[in-house]
Amino acid sequence: MFLRFFRKNISPQNCFVLYRLAQAYSDEALLQAAVRFVILNFSRFCEGDDFLYLDLTSLITILSSGDLAAASELDVFRAAQRWVRAHPGTYHFLVNALMSHVRLPLLTDGELAEVQAYLGQVGDVQLQCKQLDGEERLRASGGLRAGMYDECIMCINTQILETQAPDTEDSFMDCYDPCTRTWRKLPGLKSLTHPACVALGDRLFVSGGICRNSYSDALYEFSSLKGSWAQLPSMLVPRATHGFLVCDQRLYAMGGWCGFHEFLSSAECFDIAEGTWTPISRMPYVLSRCAAAAFRKKLYLLGGVTGLTSYWQFHKGLLIYDVSEDAWTQVLLDAAFFSAGAVAMNNGIYVVGGYTEKRNRYCSRKCFFLAEDGSVNHEIAVPKLPKGIAYAGVVSWGKRIYVLGGEDTTHSWELSSESTRPGRPGPKALGPFAPWHFKGNESQRLHPTVASMKQMFF
Repeated sequence: MFLRFFRKNISPQNCFVLYRLAQAYSDEALLQAAVRFVILNFSRFCEGDDFLYLDLTSLITILSSGDLAAASELDVFRAAQRWVRAHPGTYHFLVNALMSHVRLPLLTDGELAEVQAYLGQVGDVQLQCKQLDGEERLRASGGLRAGMYDECIMCINTQILETQAPDTEDSFMDCYDPCTRTWRKLPGLKSLTHPACVALGDRLFVSGGICRNSYSDALYEFSSLKGSWAQLPSMLVPRATHGFLVCDQRLYAMGGWCGFHEFLSSAECFDIAEGTWTPISRMPYVLSRCAAAAFRKKLYLLGGVTGLTSYWQFHKGLLIYDVSEDAWTQVLLDAAFFSAGAVAMNNGIYVVGGYTEKRNRYCSRKCFFLAEDGSVNHEIAVPKLPKGIAYAGVVSWGKRIYVLGGEDTTHSWELSSESTRPGRPGPKALGPFAPWHFKGNESQRLHPTVASMKQMFF
């Protein structure tokens, strides 16, 4: 019982005490928890004396982890070097065992020289190196450590401002760092409105939209390593205001519309490794302007509109696509809505805001939580938004949900100009939601599409 208590109360002060306690009592769960704590706080522990008393198996688990909070790979090498020096007598065996877990392609030429000099002292070991560019280094290394990048929020405005010349200016793309509460301008895409975006690691994918009054089938990739855009193979169907998600290294584009009043029920999948699009099962009905989230190898399209006559035809339910079965399931809800936001976290999906159907459509402050089967979980109470809002960008970061931009029936909203000024603090995150500071502006709309993405700095 007391060991279970310790697993939930590991701190920097007791971490290594509990590590030794777990070894003494052969408590594998406590041992894993202590090692995990070292991984997440590597920079704090790697130069301390306690680090030298880790056993070899634990050390290898730490050095091989992609979650390692190391600012540079040289820090990882130096930690291994210190540990080896503290265990003399088996240099050759230990060096070979540990160096296989150091990600050499992440080292600079000067750092590689330091590593080679050390290896020359402990044995006749020569590094086999070749010249690689940034992306090649990243692929050859097996990926960055968690401490080598920042998780940021990418925000792309999906509407051209009325004051903006669409043929000459980029659509807005900004990067927000919730840790420092600062914004940074990034290169956008020319004349593109109403696209959808999703992030995978350090890559941002943008699909479809409307470009110079034509519906687009284009797929673009933004690399945070290069800081530039590249065009990938086009979708099978032009689409805008569609669902766009990533699951198991594949992108999924679903529904939307390919012309005014031309709604889509088709869906397709892009294999990132192969670079090819293939159709997937058609949706049970046409659907656009839905919220979308991926959760446990299932894709959720929530609310939305199924047509437009003299008014929007609200969808009173959601669709669930099972990736492994290539099949859709329909789930009914008590209320109809569209242009809401959705994020998957905490064993379910949070649905935020949107337009709700009553006598007249209105912007809702309501937020609710869905279980994996699509049913509303009333036991989890989600606080209302400070303002009723739709078309907002909704994204999870850490344990918080951020809501950016959007509009209601009488106003459009944008982030405070003071908040978006480079180097100035951004809005504060309060409670389970991060209520942003909005201001009304009739001429400038911010309908963002957002994603949480790795920004690298190695």
